[in-house]
Amino acid sequence: MQVRDYMSPAPVTIETSADYQEAFSVMQEKNLHHLPVLDATGTCAGLVARRDLQLAARCFQEAPVEIGEIMHKPVTTIAPDADLGTAVALMMDDHIGCLPVSDNGGGHLVGIITETDLLRALQDLLAAGGR
Repeated sequence: MQVRDYMSPAPVTIETSADYQEAFSVMQEKNLHHLPVLDATGTCAGLVARRDLQLAARCFQEAPVEIGEIMHKPVTTIAPDADLGTAVALMMDDHIGCLPVSDNGGGHLVGIITETDLLRALQDLLAAGGR
């Protein structure tokens, strides 16, 4: 089982210069919990989670703050042909809920794999009789 089999292709992203309130709106509108953050060259520069934005809202309230100031960096990415076990290990080791999927180490995102995607893989495995 490979990452490409369970990732969500063409992830919704946001730029480092975007305001955190804009990111929060995108997450609410699309029902997302994580957004990869791209720099001006389109490279994945970080990751922001819904809880990061909730914390920013409490700290900064109405003040404009760029995502680049609150995102997690450096970001851990994974290749689409990586084994799902590798994705699980990275997420557990780094205590993160998702991994941006890149075909060249972060420069070009092709997807995102989340805890929910991994649970779907587990469900498929169990349904197939795996234990």
